[in-house]
Amino acid sequence: MRVSDTCKCRQISIIDVSTPLIVPSFSSRGFTEFKEIYTSLKDYISDVSLLSAYDIYYEMQEMDIYASDIIFIDSGGYETQAIKLTATSDDVYANRDCSSIRTWSTELHQYVLDNLQSLSQLVLISYDNWDKHQLTVSQIEAAKSLFQRYPNFASNFLYKPEIPESELINIDSLLEHCHHLTSFSVLGITEKELGTSILERCHNLIKIRSALQEQSIEIPIHILGCLDPVLMISYFLCGADIFDGLAWLRYAFVDGLTLYQSTATLMQEDWHYSESKLNQLYSIKNLQNLRQLSHAMNKFCNTKLIQEFSAWEKVMPQVLNLVKNAGLEVEE
Repeated sequence: MRVSDTCKCRQISIIDVSTPLIVPSFSSRGFTEFKEIYTSLKDYISDVSLLSAYDIYYEMQEMDIYASDIIFIDSGGYETQAIKLTATSDDVYANRDCSSIRTWSTELHQYVLDNLQSLSQLVLISYDNWDKHQLTVSQIEAAKSLFQRYPNFASNFLYKPEIPESELINIDSLLEHCHHLTSFSVLGITEKELGTSILERCHNLIKIRSALQEQSIEIPIHILGCLDPVLMISYFLCGADIFDGLAWLRYAFVDGLTLYQSTATLMQEDWHYSESKLNQLYSIKNLQNLRQLSHAMNKFCNTKLIQEFSAWEKVMPQVLNLVKNAGLEVEE
């Protein structure tokens, strides 16, 4: 598949918003000062952000949640999972044990959705019933049933693994039923469930996008849990359109790399700042970096020129090598 086919400005139906989109997320999982973080940074995310229905219910009852023009509302599945001993590197930050997870259910999720106001353009993500696996058709029907209650909001179908024994989605089953995807505004897939390696994820994205194109389905693909600039460029070239994650609150984006804030502090000689000041400083710098990347992605959709990613020139040779190995034809 050619990059000229994978990278397009696709529309989020119902709210008629154009992609690519990079979506900074907020979550109480791993952030004990969640309210303070949101309050101090919400003025910097006026275009788009992601919030969890779980946090809206438990943490944000008295807060203005409509800080962004476009808001993705996650279902709360991420916040209700206990951290495993085999946690990924990101989960090192998510210091929540089972005892601190509060009750969450489809009823509470729908209560939050029922009380949303049309003060922003909203994208609702289907309920992540992470401990109850369902076949593809059942997942699709459950999502349709949910979204029928909210016809004025965009619908994001989060596709999950079918069986407990698998940590990956069943791509063949998804593509067998892909004609049903026209019922939704967005197809959502968690990054870690797309493949066991970065190369496999890129290959699977190309496979999904190619199959959708064969049926003239131009639904945007949302990769959840991915906000690393290098990976976003890679997945974008392979057919993904929307990205979200918490990396902008945890790390520092420097010259295309995602670094620990302590490393960036030394590299950029910011050592005179207190840690609390550094956290906010790098979060704001990261947002600027993400806006620059979003602009580059949008320009690339029109020009198809790799030079649009010149700000990431240090990593682009590796990115291009990766996507070519995944099966993408890139016209340089």
